[in-house]
Amino acid sequence: MRVAKHLLVATFCLGAASAFGLQRSAKSIIKNVRSNGLLDGQERGPMVQPIGIDGRGIDVALNSASGDALNSRGGDGALGALKGLDIPLLLYFFFWYVGNYFYNITNKLALKAAGGSAGFPMTISSLQLAVGCLYGLFLWVAPDARSSPSVTFDDIIKMLPVAFCFMGAHSASVFALSAGAVSFGQIVKSAEPAFAAVMAQFVYGKKISKAKWLCLPVIIGGVILASVKELDFAWSALISACIANMFAAVKGNESKKLMETEGLKERMGSVGNQFALTSILGFLMSVPLVLAKEGSKFGEFVNLWKTNPAISTNLIASGLWFYGYNELATMTLKKTGAVTQSVANTAKRVIVIVGVAIVLGESLDPIKLLGCGIGIGGVFLYSVIDNLLAKKE
Repeated sequence: MRVAKHLLVATFCLGAASAFGLQRSAKSIIKNVRSNGLLDGQERGPMVQPIGIDGRGIDVALNSASGDALNSRGGDGALGALKGLDIPLLLYFFFWYVGNYFYNITNKLALKAAGGSAGFPMTISSLQLAVGCLYGLFLWVAPDARSSPSVTFDDIIKMLPVAFCFMGAHSASVFALSAGAVSFGQIVKSAEPAFAAVMAQFVYGKKISKAKWLCLPVIIGGVILASVKELDFAWSALISACIANMFAAVKGNESKKLMETEGLKERMGSVGNQFALTSILGFLMSVPLVLAKEGSKFGEFVNLWKTNPAISTNLIASGLWFYGYNELATMTLKKTGAVTQSVANTAKRVIVIVGVAIVLGESLDPIKLLGCGIGIGGVFLYSVIDNLLAKKE
């Protein structure tokens, strides 16, 4: 119980960083960081300690360049140097990466403890959304936390397609990660631009440049190459990850249409409110899916929840990590340009794929890594190719 309490408090603090926007001055942030021992050269463990299937804590290491950058012994000189940095943005990046990293670990551990793909992947994915919903609702009622949105019923109706695709992408991703290795699922999910291009061109009538189309064979080829040497390959994992990509691609296009609604941004109030509303609607839509697929054995899941801390602790943690890192990702990308976004997403994929594979003991065959590199490199090229060609012209 002590481990579970520490885990819940730690992940709650991480989510709070995103919820309150980190909109403080650089001096205030530095002072707070120093008071917590992060500028004194001390080495600290990860903010979250996942629980293994056997109920014991798992030691995970996360080396961050941000930590080295903040390690300072120069007194006021260091403070002066940090004044020119966008500290909130750096923290957005750091916690976005940390959140994504630990979400994948805690999510996989919860899925393993519950029986993998044959267990309760839909129940776990739905309850992860429920955890985020509770946190979002808490922020609306907590004093001085976040103003609640003032959306209309018509606004909610217009949000349903986005929420449905959000739920579908999350549920399919969780199932894919339950059926195969996290690293393999992430490699397949990195091919999302291929699905986005097809949907934009043939469904939404948005023209994709020839240069971007030429990048798609590189992305797909990388995924195929990574699949050849995947020791934990499963067709269900591949198909589910592709379905998740399709939902994500539709969600991206529907989100753009949604935000064109006159006055909607003002009624929502903030990016955090938008994600909270999407999460609540997505959770409600996921309940019928859970009842249809796993409702008959829900009693078995309740018994596992009560008796196996690896399920309850990692599920709660993964729900908080998922909500926190998604909200932070939105805030981060909103403050950066297209090229920075591409670099950030590429780096995140590499960190998650390699880091999680090492922690969970997944295969890192050279051919798999080569395919991973080609696929992610193709995604990065797809993201910046139009800007590169525009500069030459």
